[in-house]
Amino acid sequence: MEQDQFKRIEVYQVSPEDSDPLREFKSRFGIGQFRISVLTWVTLLFLILLYPAASGGLSEDPSAFLQDLNPGVRIILFAVTIVLQWSIFFLIWITTYREKTTLAGIGLKRLRSIDVAWAVAFLVASNLILTGIAWFLAQIGLPMPGEISLLIPEDTAGRVLWVGVSFTAGFCEEAAFRGYLMTRIRLVGRLMNWVIPAAVSSFAFGFCHAYQGLPGVILITCYGLLFALLYIRTGSLWPCVIAHSLQDLGALFFPQ
Repeated sequence: MEQDQFKRIEVYQVSPEDSDPLREFKSRFGIGQFRISVLTWVTLLFLILLYPAASGGLSEDPSAFLQDLNPGVRIILFAVTIVLQWSIFFLIWITTYREKTTLAGIGLKRLRSIDVAWAVAFLVASNLILTGIAWFLAQIGLPMPGEISLLIPEDTAGRVLWVGVSFTAGFCEEAAFRGYLMTRIRLVGRLMNWVIPAAVSSFAFGFCHAYQGLPGVILITCYGLLFALLYIRTGSLWPCVIAHSLQDLGALFFPQ
């Protein structure tokens, strides 16, 4: 009798399923039914390699590219950016459907007032951190290129379109690099923590801004890491989307 009781206690103690980090992660995001599909690999390959590589052609001399912009070319560039990024989001949506999950599984849950509070607090803190990083880069001979301000439109049509670009970038890039990339790397790799997903997504996000040169890649990679920490902390994509959109929209009023 005592031996049977001892065995029952031992079995209970060695099966702590609720403390499994991977199981907790799946439960938190509601993706317990996740199934890898061909589109999973296609989307991961695109976001990690192909999309960042597409920016590589502008990385050698971003100033030449930016200085050649005129209002007409800028509007075309904005329109292409909007179409491209929503196409990427559509790919992610189709992929999540094939994986037997929903967009809630990448953090697109119900928007809450606390998400707005998180976004505002993050925006203030992250900009202070990024200002310090930019100052340090300048001290070691890697100043941010001033020509980046040439992206900001001065005409009414360009400004209206920039609002669309800001929301599109905030929503689609966060869905891609934080929502999809981070969760899927962890699922596919069966990883117990967020270290590798956060690092990979941040580097991919940074290299997608190669048109800003090496200083821009470094700064945006750091920004991506901060967004990753926000995403992990809140478990929701909305604080990242709101903060990202406000950051881009603010460039109209506070050009760098």
